[in-house]
Amino acid sequence: MNYHIFSTTELAKKTAEYIVRISKKAVSERNRFIVAFSGGSLPKLLFPSLASEPFCSEIEWKAWHVFWADERCVPPINSESNYYLACKHLFDYVDIPPSQIYIPNTSMEPAGMAALYQSKLQKIFRIKDDELPCFDLLLLGMGEDGHIASLFPNHPLLKEKKRWIAPIFDSPKPPPERITLTLPVINNARCIIFLVTGKGKAAVLKKIFQEESTLPPLPAQMVKPVYGELHWFLDEDVASELD
Repeated sequence: MNYHIFSTTELAKKTAEYIVRISKKAVSERNRFIVAFSGGSLPKLLFPSLASEPFCSEIEWKAWHVFWADERCVPPINSESNYYLACKHLFDYVDIPPSQIYIPNTSMEPAGMAALYQSKLQKIFRIKDDELPCFDLLLLGMGEDGHIASLFPNHPLLKEKKRWIAPIFDSPKPPPERITLTLPVINNARCIIFLVTGKGKAAVLKKIFQEESTLPPLPAQMVKPVYGELHWFLDEDVASELD
């Protein structure tokens, strides 16, 4: 695990700089860059930097393939939609081909939505059910309760082993119906970046970093890449309680 602490004003730029680097590496090695976004405060915080110079012109946007780490079951024009946030802060300004932005069908009920989204993953990654997709990058935030994507503390989905994408009907945060990547897929990524800010999350971050014996573990503590890298990009406020 690696962590990087910056001032709030520098954090997004430093994170974007790192994303440019791993995007170039993926395109050089595999001719494409497959990434999954989460929502919350991350799009507003990070995406304007990616869409601005000097980073925008350094990225080969036409090689990007975009999925979501989770999505709420709301229309794509709803302000609570993670897709909507990505459009507002990134897609409207860069040249990712629309056919390479894989939008969950939020008009379906969650179970069907999750199954259809898993089939999209299978098609793009060209793998079978008994294999796991390997994202080049997962961009994740973290809630004040330590949740990630739509995996919440003490939720049964934390034990999911078979499905890549799972429906959730009882999210403790509204809206209650969502879909989410499961931990086996998250932990199979080549690189995971957490982008976390604010004093409101300082206590839970300290618990994650310095109290590893927490039982049961928080979802963020369960992110342990099998082969890949894990990076925490933090502002000074959220890191204020770390030793």
